[in-house]
Amino acid sequence: MTDPVLRILLPLVLSLGMGTAQTPSLTGAWDLNVAKSNWGKKAKPQSVEVTIEHSEPDVKYSGVAVGAQEHTRHFEFAGKIDGKEYPVAREYGEGKITLKRANPATLNSEFRSTDGRFVELATTTLSKDGKTLTRQMRLKSPDGNLSWTEIYEKR
Repeated sequence: MTDPVLRILLPLVLSLGMGTAQTPSLTGAWDLNVAKSNWGKKAKPQSVEVTIEHSEPDVKYSGVAVGAQEHTRHFEFAGKIDGKEYPVAREYGEGKITLKRANPATLNSEFRSTDGRFVELATTTLSKDGKTLTRQMRLKSPDGNLSWTEIYEKR
């Protein structure tokens, strides 16, 4: 490529083309569809409700989970989708979580408990129509490894 105009315009055109992929918002109220989810060996909850506020890269979520024995657990998190560690409390205890974008519609998260006994990996994907969140979950714990899939539907 010897034409000086092409050397200047081609990178500009390529960068503009790469910037056209919009990151969809996860904002909304989401309900777990227990029946559509695949629980593997994990005990399934009665219900989970999540509210997400998302303005890339900031994300904040909160919710309530009702377990099989009607045990209610509230949860919340505020941080960024930037690959940095943020403190969070999970059902496994205190720890740190990192969130990274895999592509515009998918993000990966990794939680590590402070004591190092629990590692939870999640891949969360928003459907093209923006009405379904699918979470592929893997947990490494002292009791062994578990994997399951959670399906959330937008209210």
